[in-house]
Amino acid sequence: MYTVLTHTITHMTMIDNAPDPVKETYMRMKNEKGKKIELKVIGGNYYIYAARGVWDKVKKKPVKKTVLMGKIDDNGIYREKKPKSIFSSTRVYEYGNSQLAWNLAQDMYSIMEKHPYRDQIIAMAIVKAIDPMPLRIVSSRYQKLYISRTLKPDLDPDELSRILGYVGNHFPDLYELFRKLMEPGGFLFYDMTSIVSYSRNLRLAEKGYNPDHEYDNQVTVIIAFSVNSWLPVAVDVFYGSIKDIKSLGYFIERFHDDNMGFIMDRGLFSESIIREFRRMKMHYIVPLRRNSTLVPYKVKFDSAFMYNGRPVQSTRKSSRYGYIYIFQDPMMRAEEESTILRDVASSMKDMEYFEDRKESLGVFAIISDLDRNPSEIYEQYKSREEVEQVFDTMKGDLESDKTYLRDNEKVKGFFFIVFLALRIRFRILKVLKEYNLLGKMSVNEIIFELSKMERIVEKNGTEYFAAVPKKVERIAGLFKDIIHMG
Repeated sequence: MYTVLTHTITHMTMIDNAPDPVKETYMRMKNEKGKKIELKVIGGNYYIYAARGVWDKVKKKPVKKTVLMGKIDDNGIYREKKPKSIFSSTRVYEYGNSQLAWNLAQDMYSIMEKHPYRDQIIAMAIVKAIDPMPLRIVSSRYQKLYISRTLKPDLDPDELSRILGYVGNHFPDLYELFRKLMEPGGFLFYDMTSIVSYSRNLRLAEKGYNPDHEYDNQVTVIIAFSVNSWLPVAVDVFYGSIKDIKSLGYFIERFHDDNMGFIMDRGLFSESIIREFRRMKMHYIVPLRRNSTLVPYKVKFDSAFMYNGRPVQSTRKSSRYGYIYIFQDPMMRAEEESTILRDVASSMKDMEYFEDRKESLGVFAIISDLDRNPSEIYEQYKSREEVEQVFDTMKGDLESDKTYLRDNEKVKGFFFIVFLALRIRFRILKVLKEYNLLGKMSVNEIIFELSKMERIVEKNGTEYFAAVPKKVERIAGLFKDIIHMG
């Protein structure tokens, strides 16, 4: 108690003896930073330190650790501490991917103008969109990006964890932000039911039933997409299993549109879910299991279409639950047939096994209330796979970040960052669609290749581009209005 009191009196004396401009700058920073900072006088100069508690494994108690942030001169001008370069005064930054992500996040940056942690949130989203990283190394990854020269948030992992908690605690306020993103034309809802929480401390993670028949601690994440812009416009997180469709009411009721559809995860079809969708006046697209009694053993296909360069056969029939759309991908059928026959040849399976399944090879069925051309239904469901692929690259962070995601609010904050990263990646996906490059190039490939467009910054402030490979130039040309080379 004596030590703490002495420290407090000494610190107050430093402030009282400091020039007024120094006091004003210090107090302003203390109010803005939202964390504990201290003013220290060393050799007649005034320095700002960030203070935080760190667990001491030896003493088995928290101890205070201070880190130099910068210096305030007698005129009250604050100068941030310059990072030291160990090997060279010249810095090389990833420019292409950095500027692409930053410019694609500008709409969200503007909408979040009044958010107290806007810079940290956008920086986390940019890193997650470019190269998903655990919170503990977000700062290191961000420092390699050119945007770190202008957007300079505090990315200390403990600070980021606290910010995620703040976002989760204020999640209802985000609906005002979501409303600004919404537009007429309808919405598609995607459930990410396969997301499983690994932290025993997460109250959100109740026992749920996932598509792999496993009862586990499960967090259900629902993402809403605009049909018009094909971009994510909202996200929310729920307890347990998606099978309790009523729990989505709070989320869905905020979308005042007559044209809303729900694209479900595999293997979650049930009569009760269909009845609930109908009661809520929502369209639905639900995949059926191969052994579903709603799918006939032998199917006579009556049409065909192309999807991503592959031919697909299709047909449609009516049922009391809606229309059943049945598809067969001949290339997939051939692959599945070859796999089984190889097993037969190696005596792992017999021909009876093959005969029992050969009619269903490459067959895929969907039930929906929508009266559409089969190719439209197929394309809308396949769009879900694009969402899943992007989401899968990020959900592993739940495990690596479990130290920092110890409660519901932080998990909600985490998925808001994922939502922002998805918006960035789906804007890239839209460009690929516009240039008919889907299936030829991926979002990951775009981001990786553009990382090779580097900006070199000399110690004296001189900047210039490193040599840009031809392939990177061609890719940058797809985004010529977004990546500025000036």
